[in-house]
Amino acid sequence: MPRKRFSVLIVPEGTGDIIKKSLATWKIVSGAVLLTIFFVVSIFFGIGYFKANVDNAKLASLKDENKYLEAKIGNLQESIESIKGQMANIINRDENIRLIYDLPSIDQSIREVGIGGPYFGGREFGSPLIEKASMVEEDIDKILRQLDLENASFGDVYEQVKGKMEVLNHMPSIIPCEGFITSGIGLRKDPFTGLMVRHNGIDIATNKGTVVHAPANGRIVNCGWDRGMGNFIVIDHGNSLKTYYGHLSLIKVQKGQYVERMDVLGQVGSTGRSTGPHLHYEVHRYEQPVNPSDYFIKSIIYRS
Repeated sequence: MPRKRFSVLIVPEGTGDIIKKSLATWKIVSGAVLLTIFFVVSIFFGIGYFKANVDNAKLASLKDENKYLEAKIGNLQESIESIKGQMANIINRDENIRLIYDLPSIDQSIREVGIGGPYFGGREFGSPLIEKASMVEEDIDKILRQLDLENASFGDVYEQVKGKMEVLNHMPSIIPCEGFITSGIGLRKDPFTGLMVRHNGIDIATNKGTVVHAPANGRIVNCGWDRGMGNFIVIDHGNSLKTYYGHLSLIKVQKGQYVERMDVLGQVGSTGRSTGPHLHYEVHRYEQPVNPSDYFIKSIIYRS
C-alpha cells in the first residue's frame, strides 16, 4: 500500500511563483510529536524554575524569621534570668520572715515546684530554636508556679503573723542602742575586784549620751538609782519577759509609764559601778537572766 503524502502550497504575495512541497505522513507525525514534547518539556522546566524561585524566596524569608525569633528568644532568656534573680530574692525574704516570726519553713522540694518537660505530641524536632523556645516555656511555667506558691505563702504568713502580733510587739527583738558588745552573759572577771563573777547581761560600749530605745512594748515597773547599776530602768513586757538597763546618764521615763518599741528610755552613761560609758542590758525570762542576743532579729550587732 503506497504511503500517504501531503502537499503544502506556499503562495507568495504579488506575482511570485507558487511553491509546492510534498511531505510524507511520518514526517508530519514526527514533527508534531517533537513539537509536543518540546512544549511539554518547556512547561515542566518553566514550572520548575518558577517553583525554585518561590522556594528560594520562602527559604530566605524563613531564615530572616529564624534570626528574628532567635534574637527574641535570646532577649526572653535574659529577661527570665533577671526574673529568676528577683524570684530568688522574694523566696529569701519569705524564708527570713518565717525565721524571724518562728514560722515553719517551706521544704526546698516544694519550692522547686517540679513540672514535666514540654510535650509536642510525640514529635521530635531537631531545631535548636525550638529547643530554646521549649526551655523558655518551661522556665516561664515554673516561675508562674513559684509565684502562685509565694502568693499562698505570703497569705499564710500574714494570717499567722496577725495572730502573733501582740506577742511579737512585746518581744525585745532589737538592740537598745548603737555600739559595740564588749562583754556577754556568763562568768567574767570583775573589773574592780578581779574575781570571777556571773555577768547577767551584755555591755554595749558607746559614747556618753547615746540614746537608749525600748526594744519592745511594755510598762516601766521600776526606775531610779542603784549602787551597782547606777541609773537604771526595768520594763515588764508581759509573757514572763523583763528587760533591765543600767549605768544610764539620764532617765526619760517614769514608773508606771507604758512604752512602745523604739520609744526613748534615756541616755547612755557611766553611773554606778562602771569603768566607762556603756549600757548594761539584761533580758529576764521567768525571772531568770537569758542571753539578750538570742532575741535580736533585726539589728546590726558589733562585737569586739
